[in-house]
Amino acid sequence: MSLDTAAAPPPSKRRVFASRLFSTLILWAIIWAAVQWEKNWLLIALTGFFGVAGAVEYYRLLRIDAQARSFNILGLTICLAYWATMTWWVMTQKKAPPMWLELAALTTSVHGAFLLCYRHQLEGTVTLQRIFSTVFGVVYTVIFFGFIARLMYFNGDGHNPTGLFLVIYLVMVTKFSDMGAYAFGVVFGKHKMIPHISPAKSWEGLVGAFVTSFLAAVIMLWWKPLELQPLNWLHGLILAPILCAAGITGDLAESVIKRCTSIKDSGHAFPGIGGILDLTDSLLFTAPVFYFYLEAISA
Repeated sequence: MSLDTAAAPPPSKRRVFASRLFSTLILWAIIWAAVQWEKNWLLIALTGFFGVAGAVEYYRLLRIDAQARSFNILGLTICLAYWATMTWWVMTQKKAPPMWLELAALTTSVHGAFLLCYRHQLEGTVTLQRIFSTVFGVVYTVIFFGFIARLMYFNGDGHNPTGLFLVIYLVMVTKFSDMGAYAFGVVFGKHKMIPHISPAKSWEGLVGAFVTSFLAAVIMLWWKPLELQPLNWLHGLILAPILCAAGITGDLAESVIKRCTSIKDSGHAFPGIGGILDLTDSLLFTAPVFYFYLEAISA
């Protein structure tokens, strides 16, 4: 093999960690600016961008042929309509829309996917797979991620900063878990956790994820105890391992999607991390868990 065709050596673990840290700090700077300026619309815009960009990445991963592309267009149209409606509602009403928005997105995706199938000859389970992948894409990239916007207006008052700090708590616990898993895995990782899905993940990294997520929860509860209501110390510390477990599930879920489509990263938007889905995969699973937990303790 010539030097021109030889594969480039993989980047060092130190370089990958530095790139991940840089990308994470940029995101934190945006979130912090939104909090300091009390600009909820900035976080809504950021959430909407990630939601749409994640949907684009997902449907691009599943783009196989022209017929599959028709389903992609349906899924992306629903995603854009969802975030346009969500943004308009929170900007005008200063609160999250009713749950009918998620039900409308889900119902439209099911109806639309079947309608598209009527135009062509059926291809057995391939046709069903196209229907399922289209509907799953709406749930995975739109409905799940939309809970972040709902958390921002959890108490129904768009001028109350509580929603912003609930989102910060969610992001901190989730992303500290991600960083802890990576750092502990790099330094101590020797025992593979699920090598057939994610060869890089180790049991030592799993321990690190729980340790750092717990640390993030303690920092937030000490820093802003009043702003995190209805969370108190008890619920905040109980939530840390729950969100950590949900985040790990979300990370592994994206690994399943990438392995099934033979893709290493969902994109290249963030150095050292990959694409939008590589950055938000854990949040897709922790956001709805966090929201329903808050609903349960607030009932």
